Amino acid sequence: MEIQNSDNLENVSDWVELTISYNKSKLSKAQLARYVEEASGSEPEESFINNIWNELKRRESVYCKPPFKVESKVVYSVIDWEEIPAYLVCLIFSVYGGTHNLSKSAKLFERITSQILELYGEFKTKIFGWPVAPGDPKDIKTRVELLAREMNERFIEPPSAEKKDDTVDIAAWKPFHDKKSSQIVLLVQCATGVHWERKSCELRIRAWMDYIHWGCPPLCGLAIPFIVDERKWVDVARDAGLIIDRIRIYNILINKATDSPFQSELKMWCKEQIIRLDS
Repeated sequence: MEIQNSDNLENVSDWVELTISYNKSKLSKAQLARYVEEASGSEPEESFINNIWNELKRRESVYCKPPFKVESKVVYSVIDWEEIPAYLVCLIFSVYGGTHNLSKSAKLFERITSQILELYGEFKTKIFGWPVAPGDPKDIKTRVELLAREMNERFIEPPSAEKKDDTVDIAAWKPFHDKKSSQIVLLVQCATGVHWERKSCELRIRAWMDYIHWGCPPLCGLAIPFIVDERKWVDVARDAGLIIDRIRIYNILINKATDSPFQSELKMWCKEQIIRLDS
């Protein structure tokens, strides 16, 4: 797999994570410098490679059980990615974004996000994003009405007929035993493309306040397979609300890895994508 943006620290760091995790291998500073040179056509500055090492060390410190170990001149994988295939899915999206036809697999990330919300807060979830799941009605009026009914909230009026999902990919809520409104509700947008920051303030929460009479105003959220830059965290949170990034996805799943049909599907998807991207 060739490095995509060889002058971008975050992207190269993501590539290192992806490469050592999938191959269950190690990578030295000297090897990385050669890979960067092959991708860019020029030898990288030593400071650039050192900055990547520093970024990897920072990431190592915020993963609760780090998937890799960073030493002075080498970084190596310490987990089997097949135990947490969603982690590798996130890395593939992080490196390649919506390119290489990966945009067609965005629904897979919505399903991962839905699982994370269920594990994180025992939320009930509904994947609302377009295209709809098999068996779900396509017209948004019916879908919003059904969603309000399932959440025990009061439907008011539908979005415009031409709207597909009106910026909401996942609706999540935590009902009480009495099944009444006035509950925690979260409306989430998912973004897997490299320009995900543009979506951080796109969720049309005011419009959704017109569609459904919420017993308690809903919270907003943004789910991404990337890692949010520390310097941007506050601004992204201010715009997007609850952030679900790769660090949080991994940290939730590391202690709750399970064998299931969905896990098997994610493993197969990863293997297929790596073979295709290597060809």
